[in-house]
Amino acid sequence: MSDTRLYTDALLAPGEAVALHDDRARYVSRVLRLRPDDVVTLFDGRGAEYPARITALSKDRVLLTVDERREVDRESLLRIHLLQGISRGERMDFAVQKATELGVARMTPVLTEYSVVKLKEKRAQKKTQHWQAIAASACEQCGRNVLPVVEQPITLRNWMGEHHTDKGKRIVLQPGANTAVSDLCEPVDEITVLVGPEGGFSDTEYELAAACHFQAVGFGPRILRTETAAAAILTALQTLYGDLA
Repeated sequence: MSDTRLYTDALLAPGEAVALHDDRARYVSRVLRLRPDDVVTLFDGRGAEYPARITALSKDRVLLTVDERREVDRESLLRIHLLQGISRGERMDFAVQKATELGVARMTPVLTEYSVVKLKEKRAQKKTQHWQAIAASACEQCGRNVLPVVEQPITLRNWMGEHHTDKGKRIVLQPGANTAVSDLCEPVDEITVLVGPEGGFSDTEYELAAACHFQAVGFGPRILRTETAAAAILTALQTLYGDLA
């Protein structure tokens, strides 16, 4: 099996021809420097992976022939939904990338009172596409064959209003909270995690989270950056309940 993994949104099937265009083709030809007859692994985000051979290559187009379907499951048994306060630029990109690597099933970017980033509808759509691309690239690297869902950005208040009665374990990271991660000792197979942006949450937002059944959890004596906090809590949860246990 090739170590080079490539995501495509085309529906893959054995024996089919697949074309990669533009940036993806240039990545294959100029960055990876692959050539005709080289073998890569393709996946379409639906759970399987496929060896594929390059049959033709130019700077803007790569043709591949798909081989057999291989069922390879690298998904976590712990389904994590990350509600991530939107932060600026590379911080948010880092959070999405590491959340994907750490097995998150769903991500919802949320706008909060202290969010530095303000997104209008058109920009929000472009940002969502950007984060989806980061998640796909992270799947290429880490071996996942199922893409995590990256939802459209939403205000925290609106999300809480739409999901107020949802069941399941929910936690919010809050500096100074008396409950530690290690105190969450009851077995869970699904959990929703709320992480704030650079400026954290307002008192009103913490109260809203509590009213919507989010348990406040402290995370040590130091204040973590938003992107560090997301990676740290996800690692802790996977260690307690998931595939790092």
